[in-house]
Amino acid sequence: MLETMILLIRTVLFSALILPASAFSADPIQSHKSIREAALNHAKNNATGYSVPPTVTVNRLDSRLRLSDCKQPLETFSPPAGRRLGRITVGVRCSGNKPWSLYVPVMVSLNADVIVAAHNLTRGTVLSAADFTLEKKDIARLRGSFFNQPAQAIGMVLTRNLQQGQVLHSQHIVARKTVKKGSKVIILAHSKKIQVRMPGKALSNGTTGERIKVQNIHSKKELEAIVVSPGVVRVAL
Repeated sequence: MLETMILLIRTVLFSALILPASAFSADPIQSHKSIREAALNHAKNNATGYSVPPTVTVNRLDSRLRLSDCKQPLETFSPPAGRRLGRITVGVRCSGNKPWSLYVPVMVSLNADVIVAAHNLTRGTVLSAADFTLEKKDIARLRGSFFNQPAQAIGMVLTRNLQQGQVLHSQHIVARKTVKKGSKVIILAHSKKIQVRMPGKALSNGTTGERIKVQNIHSKKELEAIVVSPGVVRVAL
């Protein structure tokens, strides 16, 4: 009888040892794969409107992370004022009976054509098509505004030196002055019925479309005019 009881105890202990670890877990665990997929889809859906689709990479989660299995679809969200490109975080949460929430690190890259210097350029250069070229860059890693259309740069003046291959940013250029302070200009004064041309003098620098002060040479009267083209401004009667 004693031997039978000992054998029974040994059998029960042996069976317990070979049971899977999940058999001792009170709650099922949310898979890391499902959390990462939710963050991936959110980042892709949020980074739309570009000519090419972005590349999204979701970081691996801490292997020690254990979250209760969500009985309903996972919810995703972006932090307030969150970016769409670069290093971002995506919020993933469960609103079930055992709610939880976490932020998942994500990298969103987008390769696109941007204007770079074709050769070394010096400050004061008036840019022409020969001075730059288009090159593929990850725009998520670029700081400040940049250009992707040649027309945006042609005729602009550099405010600093640029090295070959350097990305052209908006702070690197200014519009070329169409009218210079002190130069002679033609003042066009027009209404619906008449148009008058008179000689004048620019009292400030100006680019096309900009408002500047000019002086009528004959009357010495100062007027506000719009720069139309090199040496020509327009006022309304």
